[in-house]
Amino acid sequence: MRRPALWILMVALIALLPMATSEPAAANHVPASRMTRSYYVGSSSSDKAVLLGCRQGDKNGRMTLFFGAPTAVGSSYGATLWGAPNLTTTQIRNLAMDFIRGYAFCRQSASYRLLIGLGTSNSTIDGRSTTWLRAHGRAWAGMVDQVATWSSRFYPMAQVYGAWDGEPSWSTYTKAHDWMHGYDVLYPARRALYANFSADGCPTTTATNGPCNNGWNQSAVWHLAWDHNPSLTIPQIYATSGVNARQWQLIDEWATHNRGDGIHFYGVLSQSGACAQVGGCSGTNNSPHRAWEFMIWWLRSHAHTWQSSIDTITDVNWHS
Repeated sequence: MRRPALWILMVALIALLPMATSEPAAANHVPASRMTRSYYVGSSSSDKAVLLGCRQGDKNGRMTLFFGAPTAVGSSYGATLWGAPNLTTTQIRNLAMDFIRGYAFCRQSASYRLLIGLGTSNSTIDGRSTTWLRAHGRAWAGMVDQVATWSSRFYPMAQVYGAWDGEPSWSTYTKAHDWMHGYDVLYPARRALYANFSADGCPTTTATNGPCNNGWNQSAVWHLAWDHNPSLTIPQIYATSGVNARQWQLIDEWATHNRGDGIHFYGVLSQSGACAQVGGCSGTNNSPHRAWEFMIWWLRSHAHTWQSSIDTITDVNWHS
């Protein structure tokens, strides 16, 4: 169980409090410096990676660099990026180091630190074998560990994690689990992993292990996004209706009742920046603060999922 200490006592006390009865009101809950930017990385340029890191000098918190879907690059493992040539994990490692150098040079306060996730996804993996997926997960974990070890020279201004854009609509649960098994097998060398998951098709009214898209269910989403030891849950809260936050609250409620290990949410991921850049996101373009409000409101709607605060608001953008 990874709930914070004294959680059982807190639940008992919270049960005596009135539950939320209306939608959240707009408010600025997090300082601007802690509302970070995440990126879909679409460039293999070293210079651009340094500049992108420098642009984050005004930020202080968790964020993710999304490098695209797992792929083979020659005889190596790598990722597809977004509109740029596929890169090996070694090339991705080098870009991540350039990004960190840029941030370290341009950091605007000695108290700021960036906690950087290096991300791939479960997209286009259904045709891959178990052996290949586990090997890719292991290679990704090794790359993240290399960058994290190298970045210790910049501690505490930069810390490095893995990250995973996991979406039920993109693959079967079995294939996604194969990749996660590969990442996790490097224990204790593997680093913590931001689970930037969606809850596609998951229930919006019940916490009974109901079905999600593509054969997943609430248990499957919980298992990969939280139950696997390296996972730190930072879900996608895109829908302006608030339904994504409701889905995650119900997954959390199911886990609390049935596994005794409810989710602690480390942050929320929105996509208003990317939507403003390319359009086509009507109904899924929550502002970062609105995503935070929906998530914290729904978590506080039930004593068993109550969470007093959420550490991170990060908004994904396109970088090319």
